[in-house]
Amino acid sequence: MKLPEKVDVVFIGGGGASYPGAFELAEAGLSVLMVDEKGNLGGDCLYAGCIPSKTVRTKILEYTSTTNRIDPEQIWQEVVKAKEEVQRIRYEHHMEEIKEHEPNLSFAKGWATILGPNKVKVDTEEGTFEVETKRLVIGAGAEHVIIPIPGKELAITSDALFAYQKTMGHLPKSLAIVGGGYIGVEVADMLSRLGTHVSIVEMMDRLLPNMPPELSEAAMQRMKEAGVDVYLRSPAQSIEKRGEYKVLKAKSADGKEVEVEAEEVLMAVGRRPRTRGYGLEALESQGLKVDKTGVQVTPGLRTTLPNVYAAGDVTGKAMLFHAAVKESVIVAKNILTGKEVYRFNYHSVPYTIFTYPEIAMVGYTEDELKALGIQYEVVNYSLKHDAQSEIVGRREGWMKILLERESLRILGFEAYAHDAAELSAVFAAAIENNLTAKNLAWMAGPHPLTFESINYALRPYF
Repeated sequence: MKLPEKVDVVFIGGGGASYPGAFELAEAGLSVLMVDEKGNLGGDCLYAGCIPSKTVRTKILEYTSTTNRIDPEQIWQEVVKAKEEVQRIRYEHHMEEIKEHEPNLSFAKGWATILGPNKVKVDTEEGTFEVETKRLVIGAGAEHVIIPIPGKELAITSDALFAYQKTMGHLPKSLAIVGGGYIGVEVADMLSRLGTHVSIVEMMDRLLPNMPPELSEAAMQRMKEAGVDVYLRSPAQSIEKRGEYKVLKAKSADGKEVEVEAEEVLMAVGRRPRTRGYGLEALESQGLKVDKTGVQVTPGLRTTLPNVYAAGDVTGKAMLFHAAVKESVIVAKNILTGKEVYRFNYHSVPYTIFTYPEIAMVGYTEDELKALGIQYEVVNYSLKHDAQSEIVGRREGWMKILLERESLRILGFEAYAHDAAELSAVFAAAIENNLTAKNLAWMAGPHPLTFESINYALRPYF
């Protein structure tokens, strides 16, 4: 395909930070070029992230809840097969979407290099092209953080478990995980259900260190239930080969050496914005601000250069697919209006850890509210007698709701429940739209789902 020489907008990347906005602009009549090295849309989320990992999680839960005698290796083969099929279907759908938005939208499989705020070089299998653009949108995503310890090359990343057509065919009988964040905890939950002996080595004093303490405790509760060995305050020191096994060494807070032997070592210490390798330096020389947290943007996603925007993980803000999609649409709307009419409220973005039961939160935490001097009330609600929790046999769940004291406006939400992710969506909508406890108390949640417990929890505020 011959690329256009001039367009209205170029998007660097084809993930959630790019294609929703690209579609909006193409539908509005602007000429758009989107460039992605994978040759399709969906970014890392579809290639090796949210979609495949949650497919693996869902299928493992299905198999282990209906099969009395578990053959882990056979189940893993079936799980990987199901994952690949979901990815294939979604990739085909994205190709259809690209065609639906032609000719205003052009898509190139290749590597984009920024030459300046109005020029991009694209390297494809057919050759190298230069494209002039009025506006530029950086949606380059994020990359795995690999801590620089001896033997780091022996570790795998989550790509080995979830990447399209590159997932390992063999289920490891044992796994040592460096990092107790959301990736480490989710993988531990999944694979332990298939009999893999999992160990988590975390340098901080609790799992999920970036979340409120109650959710860290919930994660620890789930890991104990799963038989996962957890080593806290134990920074990883090295990885070495020992026969057919790998040995992860760490040092505990009391100075003792921690040694974990496993078939595989998973590096899961987080992801960071991808800010190098595609020419951001050409923009930095003209005033683009980039620091260790990512490309700096306004609430309307404009960078320090007037015609350059950035969205998604590359900004280092809410590094989640659903946040990237919303940011991409905000970019498109602001480009069309020519002003920063649309802005992102990051406190309305829900965060979910897909263990089972699930862990979720959205909005402000108690620590944030105290730091801001905001007066608030706490509503704690046990799901012990929630009908749906009884039906699925997970009665240990709970919800915590934070309200502004005077207005009763919803400020925050935390939950540990079998459907915590879906519950968080209700509170995301409440926070985005400034709803109060009374608004949700009047809601008639469908029976017998956990949604109705929101009504019960807030009924005192009728």
